[in-house]
Amino acid sequence: MSAIAEPIAGRSMTSEGRIAAGAAAFAVRVVADFDAARDAWLALEPEAPHSGYQQLGWQQTFHHHLSDGTRCCIAIVEDAAGRTQAILPFAVSSRLGLATASFIGGKHANFGLALWRPAFARSLAAADVEAILREIAARSPAPIDLFELSNQPLAWEGVDNPLALLPHRASPSFGYHLALGPDADAVLERVVSASSRRKMRKKERNLAEIAPVSFTVASDAAEIVRFTDTFLTYKAQRFAELGIANVFGVPGMRDFIIEAASGPAPSIELCALKVGDEIVALFGGAIARGRYSGMFNAMAPGDVQHESPGELLLHHLIRHCCTRGLTVFDLGAGEAGYKSNICDGVDPLFDQSIAISWKGELAARGFALTGHLKRSAKQSSWLWPLIVKLRRLRARSTA
Repeated sequence: MSAIAEPIAGRSMTSEGRIAAGAAAFAVRVVADFDAARDAWLALEPEAPHSGYQQLGWQQTFHHHLSDGTRCCIAIVEDAAGRTQAILPFAVSSRLGLATASFIGGKHANFGLALWRPAFARSLAAADVEAILREIAARSPAPIDLFELSNQPLAWEGVDNPLALLPHRASPSFGYHLALGPDADAVLERVVSASSRRKMRKKERNLAEIAPVSFTVASDAAEIVRFTDTFLTYKAQRFAELGIANVFGVPGMRDFIIEAASGPAPSIELCALKVGDEIVALFGGAIARGRYSGMFNAMAPGDVQHESPGELLLHHLIRHCCTRGLTVFDLGAGEAGYKSNICDGVDPLFDQSIAISWKGELAARGFALTGHLKRSAKQSSWLWPLIVKLRRLRARSTA
C-alpha cells in the first residue's frame, strides 16, 4: 500500500457518531480520561487480542506519570446495542502548530495496538476504519491534524489489524518472539546450540564461585524500589557508553515503573539475576493473555559482563515463563544480537501517518520519508553497525 495517506474522506454519520458498516451500525464516542473508559475497557479486555502494553493498568499508569503535556483521547466504538466493539487509546500532542495523535505509551510500548473484538475487526472495510478515525478527530478533546501510529503488528493472536487496511509502511524494525512450552529444556534446546548452553552453564558456575547465583522476581515494595533504582542507574551508564539519549532518564519514569510494578495486579514484572546480594542483571516485562513482553533490561557494568549475566537472566526468565504456563515470550522491537539469538519468530510491524488536515498531510510526507530512511539504515548489514560504532566513538570523545 502507499506509505502516505491522503486526508481521509470519512462516511456520513449522525450527530451521535453512528456509522453504517455493512449490515450493522456502530457509534464512536470519545472520552478524555481513563475513569470514563474503565467499564468499557475492562469488559472488552478478556475478548480483544492485546499485549501487556494495552492493559488498562499499564496505560493509565503510563499516562499519569509520562504524559508530558499530551491530552488523553480514548475512543470507544459501540454497536447498536451499546456493546463495546473496540477501544482506541490515543494521546494527543501539539508541537510547532501540529496536533498529533499517537498510541499511549509511545516508544516504551513495543507494540502499538487498539483493542478490537475479533468478529467486529473482521467485519470492517477500509472505509469503516477511515470513518472511525475521522469521527475520533471530530470528537477529540484536543484538535488532531495527524494520526502517527508506530510499531503496529499486522496481526495479533491470529486477528488481522483493521488499521492495516489503510495506507501504511513497514516499520524500521521487527518484533522478536519465542514460542514457549511446558518443557523449558526443550524450548531452550530448540533455539540455543549445545555449545552455547555449555558456555552458559560454565559462566554461571564462574559467577557461583563468587557467591550463590539466584533468579528473583520482585515481590515487595523494598525490592521493587531497589530493582527500579538499580535498573535506572545501569541504563544511564549504558546509554552514555553508546552515545545516545537516555529515554529512561525523563521525569516520571521512576514513579511509573514503581507504581506499575506494585499492587496485587502489577502491570510490570521486575526480575533480577543476583550474585549473592549484588544485582548483575535486570529485566522488566508486561504480561497479558499468556504472553510475556519484555520492556527493558540492564546489566551491571564492569568485568561481570564477561560472564553474560543478561543472557543468563534470560534463560532463567524463559524457564520461569514455561513453568507458569505462558505460551509466548517476546523481546519487543529493535535490532539486538541477543534478540535474534534467543528468538525464533518475528512479528512484522507497520507504521502509518494518517492525515486529517492539510497540515497533517504535509507532516505525513515527512514522517513517511524519515521512516523509509530509518528502515533502510537499520536493515542494512553495513550501515547500521557503522552508525552504532560512530555513536560509541562520539560518546568516548565527549567523555
